[in-house]
Amino acid sequence: MIEEKKYDKYLKRFKSKSILDYLIKNEIIVDNYSDIIYNLVNDEISLINNKFNIPVKKCAVRALQSAYFCAKNGLVSAAFENDRFFLERLSLLKIISCMNIDNNPYEMALERKEWHELINSKFVLYGSSQFVGKLNHYYGKNFDMNNISVYTTGMPLCGLHSKRFVKYSMDISEIEKETDVKINEKCSKCDKKATRFVIALPKAGAIIGILGFYNNTDTKSIGKLYADYSRVLHPYGFYSYPKEYLINLWALDLIRLFKTMNKLIF
Repeated sequence: MIEEKKYDKYLKRFKSKSILDYLIKNEIIVDNYSDIIYNLVNDEISLINNKFNIPVKKCAVRALQSAYFCAKNGLVSAAFENDRFFLERLSLLKIISCMNIDNNPYEMALERKEWHELINSKFVLYGSSQFVGKLNHYYGKNFDMNNISVYTTGMPLCGLHSKRFVKYSMDISEIEKETDVKINEKCSKCDKKATRFVIALPKAGAIIGILGFYNNTDTKSIGKLYADYSRVLHPYGFYSYPKEYLINLWALDLIRLFKTMNKLIF
């Protein structure tokens, strides 16, 4: 792992400020961070490639490469958009690796480009409390996380309504057998007895929270960075900040993102 001190020497000027502080107060960063960030991006990509061996890691790598290309060419809004996607995808990669489950449904949905189909069918987790709450409901607060129990964070459906999503679901009788827990649920779409759990997919806020759940770590700092990206990209934009110095603002923020994320990921 890259030593934190390697980041700290660049982040001294940030202190407790957020990117919003720099943008709103129009504080200019005149130092040239272009070469520094190029090297750190490559270092981060090496970390990702060494840590993960699943194909979907390519999305996180590509997001970083695209972010640097956009920032280098003055497309800073696009660069920060890629940073936000990178944060989300790297968190999800870590979650997938922690789940340690064959035919991981999250991974399959990404690889097959069917994530949106599950989301469109309202199989969604909006917060980590939904994820953890469902586990607590079935297994108690002191449960030992069984890999297949993640399906019970999804939607109970009858045979008819789960038919389209068999590869993203698990038979309730099999879950009961493996976890030694009795489950009695009605279908979320009708009143028939549920026979399968179809996985629910986490939105960004839930991804960050679930990452903290698996790591037993507070992820509020990551959540704040994600929220700042949304505020910068949508309500404010970068139109008042001198164009020639935007890459420095982006670079410093990305270094801070690396430092914050890497504590949890690697």
